[in-house]
Amino acid sequence: MSRWGKRTRTVITWDAEELDVAVNQARLDWQHARHLAEISEPNSGLDDVIYYLHLTEKRYMYLLAQAKRERYHKQA
Repeated sequence: MSRWGKRTRTVITWDAEELDVAVNQARLDWQHARHLAEISEPNSGLDDVIYYLHLTEKRYMYLLAQAKRERYHKQA
């Protein structure tokens, strides 16, 4: 097999309550990061704040999409 061969995909199953808690916590983290970006000074580590903002936003969007997929699969 080549070095660039297919990787196996890891599937994580969530309990409905755990997923809701994770989505809510990710939303709060994202809101906190947005607040930090608003109040931070341009010369005081703004790059780190922007990185944290992007990180929390991506995590929130991922978990939100995961929750939508879980709910769709349970209905089908």
